[in-house]
Amino acid sequence: MQTRSPTTMEIGDMIELNRGQYKHWALYIGHGKVIQLVTPDRPSKVAFCSFSSSSGSVACKGTITIETLQDVTAGNPYKINNYLDDQYKPRRTDVIMGDVDKMRGSTIKYNLLGNNCEHFVTFLRYGKSESKQADDFLNNVLAGTAGVLGVLTAVAASTANAANTLSK
Repeated sequence: MQTRSPTTMEIGDMIELNRGQYKHWALYIGHGKVIQLVTPDRPSKVAFCSFSSSSGSVACKGTITIETLQDVTAGNPYKINNYLDDQYKPRRTDVIMGDVDKMRGSTIKYNLLGNNCEHFVTFLRYGKSESKQADDFLNNVLAGTAGVLGVLTAVAASTANAANTLSK
């Protein structure tokens, strides 16, 4: 993982912002500016999501914005966190900035677990869309589900044993 002082940011650095219960991600594009994928704050968020009654799914949209790092951080702690540098080679600056120029102001599909702000910045930096935050969440859910299933299996086995004992 490459970590540097925020004063030595380079184009393509991933910026991790601590927002309390979650991390927001932006990508440094030079001159004190970052590009990010955002969804509106509530209550306007409802306008960016639609519900399909036939499939039972919710589809949301996010907007790609360019703002100053200072405005995006809004006093929240942040750091450069290019955590996938050991796994992938960062793309060239001109390639990143070409995508930035194409994407700025666009509205794209947003999905908290499959296409969030972290997926967006890892795609820009590496050409690979990943989110450790989403993966960790899913792993915790699966671990919790496995734990619940384990307890239910143990209760069912215990109940079956008790029923067998009573029927003898």
